[in-house]
This record gives sequence, structure tokens and C-alpha cells, in this order.
Amino acid sequence: MLKALTIILLAIIPFVAESQNPIRSIDGSNNNLSNTDWGSTGSHIERYTGNGYADSMAAPAGMTRPNPREISNTIFDQNEHMPNPYGLSDFVWNFGQFIDHDITQVGDNASEYMPIPVPAGDPSFDPTGTGTVTIPMFRSMSDTGTGKNAAEPRKQLNNITSWIDASAVYGSDQARAGWLRTFQDGKLKIASGDLLPYNTITGELNSPIDQSAPFMAMEGNDTIYFVAGDIRANEQPGLTALHTLFVREHNRLCDLIRSTHPNISDESIYQRARKLVSAQIQKITFEDWLPAMGVELDQYLGYDPGTNPNIMNVFSVSAYRLGHTMVGSRILRMDAQWDTTISGHLTLRNAFFEPGYISDDGIETFFRGMLIQHQQNIDIRMIDDLRNFMFGMPGAGGLDLAAINIMRGRERGLVDYNQVRMDMGMPPITSFSEISSDVDLQINLQNLYGTVDDIDPWVGMLAEEHKTDAIFGECIHVIIKHQFQNLRNGDRFYYENDPSINQTELNFIRTRSLSDIINDNTDIQLPEIDVFKVYAPATFIADIEEQEKVLIYPNPTVDKVSIASSIGDLLRILDQSGNLLIEVPIQTGQNLEIDVKDFSAGTYSVLISSQKQLIQSRFFVKLN
Repeated sequence: MLKALTIILLAIIPFVAESQNPIRSIDGSNNNLSNTDWGSTGSHIERYTGNGYADSMAAPAGMTRPNPREISNTIFDQNEHMPNPYGLSDFVWNFGQFIDHDITQVGDNASEYMPIPVPAGDPSFDPTGTGTVTIPMFRSMSDTGTGKNAAEPRKQLNNITSWIDASAVYGSDQARAGWLRTFQDGKLKIASGDLLPYNTITGELNSPIDQSAPFMAMEGNDTIYFVAGDIRANEQPGLTALHTLFVREHNRLCDLIRSTHPNISDESIYQRARKLVSAQIQKITFEDWLPAMGVELDQYLGYDPGTNPNIMNVFSVSAYRLGHTMVGSRILRMDAQWDTTISGHLTLRNAFFEPGYISDDGIETFFRGMLIQHQQNIDIRMIDDLRNFMFGMPGAGGLDLAAINIMRGRERGLVDYNQVRMDMGMPPITSFSEISSDVDLQINLQNLYGTVDDIDPWVGMLAEEHKTDAIFGECIHVIIKHQFQNLRNGDRFYYENDPSINQTELNFIRTRSLSDIINDNTDIQLPEIDVFKVYAPATFIADIEEQEKVLIYPNPTVDKVSIASSIGDLLRILDQSGNLLIEVPIQTGQNLEIDVKDFSAGTYSVLISSQKQLIQSRFFVKLN
């Protein structure tokens, strides 16, 4: 029905060549005709709060505060599943990450190493008590013309456009944008299975590496991976799936435009489809996703050329990092019957930068899983997959995202939490009990910081009691609302203002939802639902939450795997044809090491059984 409606709408809309209409530049420049660099690639991260640098120029703030890893261990340790009470699904944090990667990316400066010391005897990172372990971190890339005096303190640079313009799909520079295009019928490159293109000559998995392919952030030794508009698209399967979805939507629109306007150019089709994709992403962001979290913006009164859309430092380095507490440790994979796939679910720690899961399973299995699982509550807790095992095992590449977030706020020169509140128009906090009614948290904050006037901003924001009409506290709410209003009001091409979007198109865009785009571009057919709310009976969710876990590491591997399970009796490993390769006993909680160096590259199933349960998972063997 929606596909047919789209065809009808495109057929009745008089097509005007994009050369006759204003279009967004790929790098975001010239959106504001008076301040042409606002929102563009390479623009400044802006300071809306005070200067917290220790020397008022560039030296990190808050270096007399407690060790970030100590803070992380004391108050962020999460040992249990803590679903949100608002019925929000995993689509909330996944879409939030997609939008984050559409508006901000600040690189590391490899010449400014700033490791985080790990307290001696740390149970995960320094169990033998050497006192020499550190968590690696670098300072952010900055404008070298800043940070030399207090009048112009250090400012960081945004490597992508600030606008909500689908740059995560199309890129923020001409080289990446060009590589992603086919230059035929306006379409973007895809691989077999309607997946993102690989970094190969043909864009297919089994093809030589294209040395001119755009850079993509990858951990480990994988040499073949997906290429997208943003460098972080391979980070985890839910994010990769959303990137894939919007590429499909672009190409779907290209087909519709071409079918109704057969004589127009590749460039015109590309720009028209790009405009409609970015408009839909804007609509979903402002009208669906933000309200799902309790953020209602002021009424839109039209484009304001005096509004600077650049990303705020306090937003990117503190408030918007709320998403890190939304993330759960399990990635669900559900088949077309909404049952667990035969491969089982994934742990997040095993899914980082592993595009092979999308290559093997497609995007639908992950979308179904995101729909039926509650995201974690926004609080002062973070799962071990991010706090100890991010990108690897502790001490072997693993990082602590909570500690890094705390240190990142310091190195970026943020003022303390209370000063942030005052700078953003909120009254100061005078006691720890004003921040939270949780007595244990009050005590921990008191013991760590001693005073409410020296709390790290990210910590204070997450510790706040939630507003009655939002899923987070006042400080996060104020900052997020301010930033997204700037992104909307300061955008000359915001879909409600863009003169090249006529009323018929506008009315259509206003009706579009993320579920519509999923229906139009996948095998999933959903009713008219809000995908940001859990879609499944409560009993079904309870059954999923009670499933046991299998931990497999490293995964993928080249020579051996370590397997542990919370049930025990018999472990079996099967190849892709179902042939039994290994059958050994395993005890509950046992960490069993399996030699797989003689295994061929490929996927292997793991089955662990007891008298009452059967758990399924899998691992990958890569070529050494």
C-alpha cells in the first residue's frame, strides 16, 4: 500500500531538475548564506558553557578530581539487566547512535596521548596489582589556531556536517560521496543481498580490495568491511542495519523517480532521492524519536539565519552520551516467525566491528530483535560490554567507556556539572540529595567528589532524577532540546522550510515513519506501530529475558576459542553442514578452551545442553 502510494505521489508531482532548485552541499557549507561555514565539515565544536580548561587555554579540566576508572568502578558497575520502565525498544538507542553519527565526529590526535591510570588491583584490568596498567586514550583533534590564549581557548573540530542531512548515508566530503555512487539512475552502490558495498573493486565480498575505498573505522585485523557515509557504520549490527536500510530507501526512491520521469539525469535523480531521504530522517528525528524520549521542541516558526547549528561541546561530550547507558549486553536475532534464530543471540562484546553478522544474517533478524527488546534504563549504570569489554578483553584491547567519557569531558575543557547547569539557565544544586533520592548514590558521590561543585558533568547529568515527562533528568533535557532546536531552526533546508519540497511531498513526508521505511525495504511487514516502543506481548519479552547466555571469546578467531555458559552438561560444535566436530562435557561456569586451528574458515554452531535446556550460539573462524 505504501509503495503504491509513493508511486502515485511521485507521478503527480511535477519534476523540477535539481539544478533549478537549491540543494545541500555534501560538506554542509553554504547552508547559511551569511555564515557559510556554519554546520560544515571541519567547523568548530561550540562552547555554550564556560571555559573549564585548567589554564584557561588548553590544559585538561578537573585533574584534581577522582580517577575516572575509580568513579566507573564505584558507581557505574552494572551486574544485572535493567530495562527501562517506559516500554522503549532497542530502536531508540540504535537510531540515536545513527543520528549521533550523522551530526558529529571528532577524531583523536595521535600526538597527544592521554592514558587513564588504572587503580592497582583493579579486578578487571589489573588483577595482579601491578599498578602500571592504563586505559589508552588520546586527546581530541582541535583547531591548531586555538588554545594559545584565554581569549581563544582550544576548540575541537567536527569531521562531518552538523546538519541532520543523511550525511551518514551519503558522506560529508566529495571523495566519499563519489565512491558510494554508481552514477547510474541516481543510485548508491550495494552488494549482493541489498547490503552496503564492501571496500572492494566490485563492492562485493569476494573481490580484491579497492585501495581507493574510503576509510572506515575498524578494530582488529579484518580487511574487508562495509563502506558507508560515516566511518563508524561497522561498529555494531543494529547501526549497520540502519545504514543499510536508508541506502535501500534511497535506491527505492530512485527507481520510483526514474519510472515516473524517465528522461531526467542521474544527478537529478540522486539529488531528489537524497533530499527525500534526509527529509524523512528529519521527520523521524524531530516528530517521533525525540518525543519518544520526552523531548518536545518549541513550535517551529521557520528558518532563523541567526541560529548557529554547530554542535555544542557540552552536548557531544556529555549530554548526548546518555545513550551509553541505554545499551544492553545482548543483541537479539529473530527469524521471520519471531523465534530465536538457529544461530542464537549475540553478546554486544562479541559483535563490535563484525560486519560478517550482517553479511550472514541480513538486517531483518536484527530489526526484529530490536523491536521486541526493552532498552536499558537511563541511569548511572553501564553494562560490562562497554565498561570492561569494549572492543576486546580487559588488558587486551578492552576499554572502559564510562572512564573515557569522564576523561573526555575533562580534556575537552568542560566546566563542572553545577556550572553547566547555571550556564544553561538552570539553578545550581546545593546538596547531593537534590541530585538523586538514591541514598547509596548520594553517599558514593559525596565520598568521590566531596562537594556538589566539582562533579564531572556527565556523571552529574546521569545521576539526576528523571523528569516526570522524560526518560532523563533536567540537565540532559535542557541541553538536548537546545541542540536539536538549533539544528532545526538554523537549517535552511529543513524539510518544513525547503522551497523545493512542495505541499504534496510535504504532506507525504509528514506521514512517514521508520516502520514505513522498514516495510518498504525489508521482508518485515509491520502494522502501523511506533518502532521506538516494544512490539511484542509482555510474556514473550519475559521469555526472552530469561534465556541463558553463552560467552565465546575471541569471536571471530583464528586458532582457539574460550567458551563459558551458565548451564552445563554437554558442549557440541557443528560445522555449517551440521556435521558434529567436537563433543565434550562442560560444567556450569566453566571456561572451556577449544583448539580450532585446524578448522577451515567459516561459521560454526555451538550447542550447550543440560537435562532441561538447550542453548545455541556460534563463532567464526578467520583465515590466519
